[in-house]
Amino acid sequence: MSDAEFVERFTEAWRRMDPDAFTPLFRPDVRLVHPLDRNTRGVEEARAFMARTMTLVPDLRYDVQGWASGSGQVLIWGRLHGTLGGGPVEWPLVDRIVLEDGLVAERTAYFDPLVIIGTLVRRPRAWLPYLRTRLGRR
Repeated sequence: MSDAEFVERFTEAWRRMDPDAFTPLFRPDVRLVHPLDRNTRGVEEARAFMARTMTLVPDLRYDVQGWASGSGQVLIWGRLHGTLGGGPVEWPLVDRIVLEDGLVAERTAYFDPLVIIGTLVRRPRAWLPYLRTRLGRR
């Protein structure tokens, strides 16, 4: 699979908003690194992370604005947006993805976590859903 085909499949997985849409893109030992959650290892942990994220922001969308590739890596950048605690939330994101045999070996998400934390603090309606996603991972 070419890098362009991978980006299209990754973008389509986000359009579907289904954690299972991502699992075919992952190597069995995939590693996900993100600033607001512990790092995950393996497809099941990665799927659970995606499910928690989609539960917290059920209308979450990733508008891909561009991508570049080289040296076995793909950079995808854009904006995530949705509704959290009854109001809109939006933040820029860059994903650095290491591919092996056309599958994600590692994904590192780069974004400012203060956008999410600030939104959570200012919106009490988001507190219980956030706590449920945190407790659900145990």
